[in-house]
Amino acid sequence: MPRTILLRIDPTATEASWQRVENGQLAGSFHQGKLGDASRHCRGAHVIVMVPSEEVFITNVALPGKNRKKLIKAVPYAVEDQIVDDIETLHFALSPAPADGQYVVAAVEERMMEYWDKSLKAAGIYAETLIPDVLALQDAKESWTVLLEADRALVRSPSGMFSSDIDNLPFMLNNLHQQAGDEKPDEVVIYDCSKASHMTTLTALCSEIEFNVMECADGPFGVLARHYEPRSSVNLLQGEYNRQQGLGRHIKPWIPAAALFAVWIGWQLVVNITALIDLGNKSDVLTEQMRSVYKSAFAGAKLPAAGYERSSMEAKLNLILEKQGQSQGSLQEMLVQTAPILKNVSGVKIDGMRYTNGKLDIDLTVKLSSDVEPLKEKIENQTGWEVKSNASTSKGVTKVRLTIKSSS
Repeated sequence: MPRTILLRIDPTATEASWQRVENGQLAGSFHQGKLGDASRHCRGAHVIVMVPSEEVFITNVALPGKNRKKLIKAVPYAVEDQIVDDIETLHFALSPAPADGQYVVAAVEERMMEYWDKSLKAAGIYAETLIPDVLALQDAKESWTVLLEADRALVRSPSGMFSSDIDNLPFMLNNLHQQAGDEKPDEVVIYDCSKASHMTTLTALCSEIEFNVMECADGPFGVLARHYEPRSSVNLLQGEYNRQQGLGRHIKPWIPAAALFAVWIGWQLVVNITALIDLGNKSDVLTEQMRSVYKSAFAGAKLPAAGYERSSMEAKLNLILEKQGQSQGSLQEMLVQTAPILKNVSGVKIDGMRYTNGKLDIDLTVKLSSDVEPLKEKIENQTGWEVKSNASTSKGVTKVRLTIKSSS
């Protein structure tokens, strides 16, 4: 399982902070610097990018039905009256599942999404999850959660999720608390990571709210890492920014080429199979010719099993040589020297051969009667043997017998 990197970026996507997370706890060293510096730490990891919630409108909406494609299409119109901006310029995302019948909906300007997306890609960071940082806080009815940082605060409650500057935070909390009516929380949990005296001001200006201040020993990252829950958050990488769909867009242009390659592979298979069949047919023809030559050379002899014609012919030739007191070498020498010559002359077919007392008779079929004399001369010139020829032509077919006599 790949490691997980929690990465926070500023609105300009130039500065970032990041750290490895294991089982909801921070691990390794905390890093802070330029976004490009995070690339080597994010390589091969599951990267959760947290963007500033100031750039995102977040609300809860009750939506009927379960078809996500239809729901996401309905979202812009369901929150249109709550948004000042033109919904045509916004990108909308939906939580994985509803809680108490309501989905968490996030809306962000398209230009901002494109900017974040391009900045991450330019830095060499492949992010699978992009969330508003406030949605990494704990989601609970009984207690609201506030994260105090140096110059801003994140607030998560069933009634609202937002970021605020420190000066306006008391007003925002009092207003939210009053709107809650009967659903006021038992307490508001404060994670004070500000290293300042903000709690004194909050306690004085929010006298009706009971605060429970929690330790923030490992900073904002520790709080966000412990409480981040994908099911109660919203991944902004939906629709056209969905990474799986994005991968599909990269693959789609290659589909025609892949299809053409598949057709070519199929055609090559057909060609190769056809060639194998053709070779098989030619092998059968050659085998039949070999058996015909065997029957001609050894009239009346029983045909050997298929595939053993050559070895059987060699055995019989050796036997003939032994009976006639001839050395095996003379016949073998004549065959070795004449075979390449006959092989390299086109249109020559060997019909049979006989060997007696140092004389080799070869019966051939040639294309043209004019080919006989050059063939005779070629054998004489290359071997130095005496060659006589006797040719006859009938119905356009020229048969010739070459009688070759070794000088030895």
